[in-house]
Amino acid sequence: MTVPVVAIFVAKPGAEQTVEAMFRAVIDTTLTEEGCISYQLNRDSENPRRFVWTEEWQSRELLQKHIEAPHIATLFAELPQYIESSDIIALEKMAGGAAK
Repeated sequence: MTVPVVAIFVAKPGAEQTVEAMFRAVIDTTLTEEGCISYQLNRDSENPRRFVWTEEWQSRELLQKHIEAPHIATLFAELPQYIESSDIIALEKMAGGAAK
């Protein structure tokens, strides 16, 4: 069963552009990673400091491999100085799915 992930990051005031650039920089590489089904960066329409990733991975093992990948390890090492809060949630699918 696949692993959906939601990751929410709130940038510190004034750091929105820096955080957005850092996030955008990892998208193309991640989309080519083994096990990546989807990887989408979103921004809260009412709070431009809140970034929301929606992801889906083929397995927890491949998600873990992604987290340990050099481009993500570098991102996570540099990101804290620009982030007020973060929450990364690996989910378990329960019901529903793609529209018909």
